[in-house]
Amino acid sequence: MRIAVLRERAAGETRVAATPETVKKFIALGATVAVEPGAGSCAAIPDAASVFAFAKLQELMPTRPIMWPGQHVINLAVFVASLGIAMAMALNPASQALFPAFAVLALVFGILLVLPIGGADMPTVIALLNSYAGLAASAMGFALGNKLLIIVGALDGTSGFILAMIMCKAMNRSFTNVLFGGFGQVASTSPSGGEQRSYRSMTPEEAAPSLEIASSVVIVPGYGMAVSQAQHRVAELYEHLEELGVDVKFAIHPVAGRMPGHMNVLLAEADVPYDKLIELEDINPGLPQTDVVLVIGANDTINPSARDDPSSAIAGMPIIEADKAKQVMIIKRSMNAGFAGIDNPIYYNQNSSMLFGDAKKIVEHLVKELQDLAE
Repeated sequence: MRIAVLRERAAGETRVAATPETVKKFIALGATVAVEPGAGSCAAIPDAASVFAFAKLQELMPTRPIMWPGQHVINLAVFVASLGIAMAMALNPASQALFPAFAVLALVFGILLVLPIGGADMPTVIALLNSYAGLAASAMGFALGNKLLIIVGALDGTSGFILAMIMCKAMNRSFTNVLFGGFGQVASTSPSGGEQRSYRSMTPEEAAPSLEIASSVVIVPGYGMAVSQAQHRVAELYEHLEELGVDVKFAIHPVAGRMPGHMNVLLAEADVPYDKLIELEDINPGLPQTDVVLVIGANDTINPSARDDPSSAIAGMPIIEADKAKQVMIIKRSMNAGFAGIDNPIYYNQNSSMLFGDAKKIVEHLVKELQDLAE
């Protein structure tokens, strides 16, 4: 699906076709988004923010937060200058001389707002941006004297704020850090001393028999499943395993993917029964008795460093304890670190095996192998 976001045409138009957070959602769902230069400038939401968000989500630029000395002072100065020009234009609506300066500052502020956002905090940031959008809509309602816009904006802003608080709790991050920190400022770590650690890889042909003879399988979906649009193939795998008498469940992390509830939406779209989607608090106690955990594109949400390493950048974050299962199969494109920028010890465990490749193609291959074994 391709989506075009056009710039506003009417003079003084303050409504926008799409905000950066909605562009991120479309991209995460597999759509291609083209943003016309100048879109959103009238509402201080420039196209630059969407472009940079796209670049980070597509890993065309570093997903780590990009920080620099005096960042907060610069951001505050740009914000105050934008606010001053906005007030001047509000006091003298007939004057259009200040609008170009306001548009340029909005463009700069959009870039500065997105650059410090790290991939590890993206779900929390999306919820927070939704809250900002609602508050902006409510403020616009006051400016236009539109009561409906005031109410809807306030509801949107409040719900976004509450959701951001919930996401902060799920990520074990303080709301103050999200507001004034680097939006995912984490230190990249690697095995000590640059030591090369060994891991085991396997092919779908080798993995299929283990799935066939298992009595219980837990599937852990992540952003990799969303990127490859593999949810329908995953649903086929689930149905086939159920036909073989395997007890299949899905372990859902609250911040898996790039937005709250991302995995729930994708699996519901593929008609996976909702009662098969189990939250991490409920799935973790049974993982040590699980025969096979199949990880599809998840990384930081299964990283045992969050549980075992107090010095880790994600220490204290609740995780799906996949490493405790009898066997772990991890579908991943490469051994690269996840959005948090740290290595994952689970890859090197004795009970773990890597299946390298595109999630959709790997799952399709697994289904085919299982069908061949059943014949």
